[in-house]
Amino acid sequence: MKGTLAVAAREIAERKLLFLGALVAGLLPLGFPLLPVLRGNSRDARSVAVLLLAATIAVAFPLVLGATILVGDIAQKRLGFYFSRPLPAASIWAGKLLGSLLISVGCAFLAAAPVIFVEGESAFSSDTGGLGSRGPLVLALPGVLVLFLLAHVVASMARLRSAWIVLDFILAVVFAVAIALSLRSLFLAGVWDLDEMKHPPETIAWWLTAPIIAALLAASYVQVADGRTDARRSHGALSATLWGLMALLALPLAGLAWWVNAATPKDVIAIEGGIQSAPRGSWVVLAGKVRSRGAAGAVFLYDTASGRYVKLHGSGEVAFSADGARAAWFEEKGFFERKRNGALQIASLDSAKPVSIGSDLQTDAWMPFVLSPSGRRFAALEGDKVLSVYDLADPAHPKQLVAVKLPASAVSRRLSFSGESSLRVLPMIFRNDPGATGNAEMLELDIPSKKIQPTGRFDSAVLPRLRASADGSRLIGVRETRLTLRDGRTGALLAVLSEDLENPRLRFLSGGRIAVTGVADGKGILKIFLESERTPSRAIELGPAANVVLGGEIAPGRVAVALNPFRSNDETARKAWKLAVVDVTDGNVDSHFSGLVPADRFSWWFSPILSPAEAGSPASKLFLDADGALVRLDPASGKQEILLGGKR
Repeated sequence: MKGTLAVAAREIAERKLLFLGALVAGLLPLGFPLLPVLRGNSRDARSVAVLLLAATIAVAFPLVLGATILVGDIAQKRLGFYFSRPLPAASIWAGKLLGSLLISVGCAFLAAAPVIFVEGESAFSSDTGGLGSRGPLVLALPGVLVLFLLAHVVASMARLRSAWIVLDFILAVVFAVAIALSLRSLFLAGVWDLDEMKHPPETIAWWLTAPIIAALLAASYVQVADGRTDARRSHGALSATLWGLMALLALPLAGLAWWVNAATPKDVIAIEGGIQSAPRGSWVVLAGKVRSRGAAGAVFLYDTASGRYVKLHGSGEVAFSADGARAAWFEEKGFFERKRNGALQIASLDSAKPVSIGSDLQTDAWMPFVLSPSGRRFAALEGDKVLSVYDLADPAHPKQLVAVKLPASAVSRRLSFSGESSLRVLPMIFRNDPGATGNAEMLELDIPSKKIQPTGRFDSAVLPRLRASADGSRLIGVRETRLTLRDGRTGALLAVLSEDLENPRLRFLSGGRIAVTGVADGKGILKIFLESERTPSRAIELGPAANVVLGGEIAPGRVAVALNPFRSNDETARKAWKLAVVDVTDGNVDSHFSGLVPADRFSWWFSPILSPAEAGSPASKLFLDADGALVRLDPASGKQEILLGGKR
């Protein structure tokens, strides 16, 4: 310990003028009130100036010292002076490192000390252009250490003139790319979900960087201990140690990333939220936590009939064609962060093999997009301004058919095909935006003529949330407790289906019937309408409920409705669901299924296009149990088959 302190003291003594220079520089901001140009703002300018001065010193000094204090002694054989004394290599290395850290941090503090002495706590206030808190100061010492070590390693490779430098460059690129891609893969898989972290992101960042700091420290020590005064041997010891330790970090990290991302649907232990079903057929989109992989999650396009699947690397939002034969989604692109740009993927679900569309279609991964009923055309709205339509007869080589700029509007948009040659653009306002005023237009694009024109208007202040029927002929409008049936082209009001139900929801049934559910006076209510009627042909009380989810028509004339006494979605509420199967012809309610809720429970809120009227469709028989397992219910026998998740 004495040897370490002696070496550190020598380094500080040799550079004592740096402390005096930093202190003098720190006195300069105190004279800012004397400058006429800063009169009235001198306090803010003083705080900003001292912050920049201290930060510059804290960055520049460790970079300069890291590049010279050890490397210069090795290159010029001055390190032999220390080895000629009874000093172990560890004391020489630690002393020079400690001296560099004390010089860098000490000079930065001295530069800030005069203003801190005058301003006191207000020097840290964001009101005066300061830090806003002392939190960033805690990172000063680790930051200085990282800068010193990086500068030392780079300078050693550059100044010691060894053939190792070629290998250093190659390995630096290889390990940097491997670690970056592994971390990105783990973040996208949800291993470090910022919304569910028990520790703040800063702590996670230090856990990830700590092994790299340890490797740099070990490499610099071995360089001194083994290389001593021989420049080439010193460089070799540094490189061998550094890249060996980096391999011990990068290879397990890459293996972990591969293992996490190798999950299949059978590894899913619980479905998160719900599923998105194809309009026809047995394909669904689901997301969930995967078995034995911590907090990691995965998103799959999954065939509930055959078990085939495609793993999705994106937001999980998928557009299906109306016949259920094709699916489209965006694969997210980015590096460390989850950037919003992506590349379009098209999959024919009979083969379940996605085709990546060319770079011309790489755009915002969250933009509205939709497939035509046959899946041969794709439409997207870029930036709420440009509406583009592509022909996908050959998915690998899409052909742009239309690109038109929409009229200026204060509202968001949703898209819905009406046949293959007509595309409708629906207005949408989130959270009843009080700032939205004027008329919100419904637009229709005629693809062959490339002409777009308004077909209907809404008052933006009272615009309902609109959803289209599967064939585009009708719109469903919801605003608070008011649920309306409207013309699909003009938005004209056809019927008011509810004015007193909380959270009303609707599904089209076979036989031209419409089912509407909601909560009234603490009870679940199911109303059955004929499309030509303005009043319900039957209203059925389902029992006490604070939350109701309307499922599909699991058999002709039989509708699934889930009731819950709680409004929340916590564990208690998930176990409290009670599934009722209602016969819409006679009003009979069969409530023998506890703990089940329709698997596509959130499609009413997230899908702009409602499911088609189809009794006994594969999607109508899918439910989630209290453990998040995907369950297929046989309506005839009541048998429940767990497809994914749960205790299988």
